[in-house]
Amino acid sequence: MARVLFAYEEAAEIIYRTYEYYIYRYPQKRFHGKTANQVRQEALTAVTPEQYPIAPNRRIERFWEGIEKSKAKHQAQAQQ
Repeated sequence: MARVLFAYEEAAEIIYRTYEYYIYRYPQKRFHGKTANQVRQEALTAVTPEQYPIAPNRRIERFWEGIEKSKAKHQAQAQQ
């Protein structure tokens, strides 16, 4: 039998507090030590907001390269 660990209200409060932490209190390296809220407030007041591009993830790039190689291999086999 499954046990309910949290009541709905408790779970909602935990989720809300987690979002609040990451938005208002957690400085992120990709934002140069600023919180998401600080970056948002700067963007709303700036004429040209600062850009924070997402760093490339080599593991994901290798995954998609493998997919493309697999597709090319199967297409070549289908043409023979």
